[in-house]
Amino acid sequence: MKGNDQRTYLMRIFTVWGLIIFLILVIGALRTTVPGPGLMTAVSSAIPQMSRKQVGDSPNPSSKRRDYLQKANWFKGMRLYRDWWSKRQAAVYIAEMDRTAKNLRFGVELANSQIVGRETIRSMAARLKEQGILMLAGVNGSFGIREDGMGRGGMIFNLHIQDWELVSIPSRRDRWGYSPLSPWGETSFGVTTDGEFLMDAVQLNGAIHIDGEILEFGCINQLREPACPVVIYTPRFGEQTLTRGGYEVVLTQLKFPVTGKYRSRFVIDAVNMRGNSTIPRRGVVLSLDRRLAQRWRSILRDGATGKLEIALSPDKWQHVPHGIGGNIRLLRNGEIEPELVEFHQSGGGSAPYHHNGIRLHPRSALGFNDDKFFLATVDGRQMGYSIGMTFYEMAEFLRDLGVKHAINFDGGSSSTLWGLGDVVNRPAHGYERRVFNVAMITTQRDRNVKIGKIREKKD
Repeated sequence: MKGNDQRTYLMRIFTVWGLIIFLILVIGALRTTVPGPGLMTAVSSAIPQMSRKQVGDSPNPSSKRRDYLQKANWFKGMRLYRDWWSKRQAAVYIAEMDRTAKNLRFGVELANSQIVGRETIRSMAARLKEQGILMLAGVNGSFGIREDGMGRGGMIFNLHIQDWELVSIPSRRDRWGYSPLSPWGETSFGVTTDGEFLMDAVQLNGAIHIDGEILEFGCINQLREPACPVVIYTPRFGEQTLTRGGYEVVLTQLKFPVTGKYRSRFVIDAVNMRGNSTIPRRGVVLSLDRRLAQRWRSILRDGATGKLEIALSPDKWQHVPHGIGGNIRLLRNGEIEPELVEFHQSGGGSAPYHHNGIRLHPRSALGFNDDKFFLATVDGRQMGYSIGMTFYEMAEFLRDLGVKHAINFDGGSSSTLWGLGDVVNRPAHGYERRVFNVAMITTQRDRNVKIGKIREKKD
């Protein structure tokens, strides 16, 4: 090859490689600033509506900048914004509601309208819209089982009360996803009929009265295991109990729905010693651990009658039509929970079951103060954009935002904030993940009202 031709050839090679390197750098930069091609169009449609402003009307010393979603699109009494945390690269999305707004309310929705299975918030919002309920904002809520060999994917570990129905409640235990046996575990949020906001450790006091005997139970629609040897399975769970073995009896002729303050007579319609009983549409299945069942077999017999009683404590929870649980309390009276401070200072050593809480991950949370209600999501696992927060950092941020009481919800790739008909944050895996339930801000519930008749109230 001649000298000139060789130089020309080398120049072409350098040019091609230069272009390749340039394209790699451009693509990398774009990946850190805009959603990837697999991310839902909802994300890309909502983000550009953010208007950049310095933090003004609600100063948050933890934020270096706040971007507002176009205010004209919101109902009166609520707004959505994104705060850029000043201490680390983290983007926090917040839906905020005035507690005095007469046209707005807190609500919850169960994925697929039953325990078994999961659903995206987008799908839940569309399903509610068909019922005349407009989800203005929503965040993924409780922890649970995603998949298992018994088909129980979707089983919630936490409390869920919807339209007065007590859908799910566990026994308390110090385990990931559950409420620890301490004030740190006071992790359920609910609103009473007179508008009082509650954040407590909620306990189920359940009892079966039959033949002068009392069989106590503390779980509804949960795993039957040593910490929960007696479980009631309602039609909200699914078609079958998905248990193995044990002693199960089918109770019929009950009042529905089962609520936080409940009393009803029943008749035992069937007995099953193999497990995985069919749950009748107008009945429940009482499932006992095989060892516990030994002394109850002669009493819990086919055709026997009795009384089922349920009472939630604290007593105020008997007057809660909508409630939802998480796994860690972050704030109490405007202060970071003492056990969370200890957890932070010990590097997670004080609560090893919650080891992920000391690491940087996407997070979701719910909080309130005397005037406002908040749903929040921090994005994470996305270098160059937002890398997430620890439990303590999330509590610190919410405290500086003015939140007085807050709980932690399921995080990671599940962290999703819905607003104005779209996903507004950037989920970690680049797509909206199916979740167990949603905590939401909605219009006043009226299933006789069509969405087309709802008129937006603007400032």
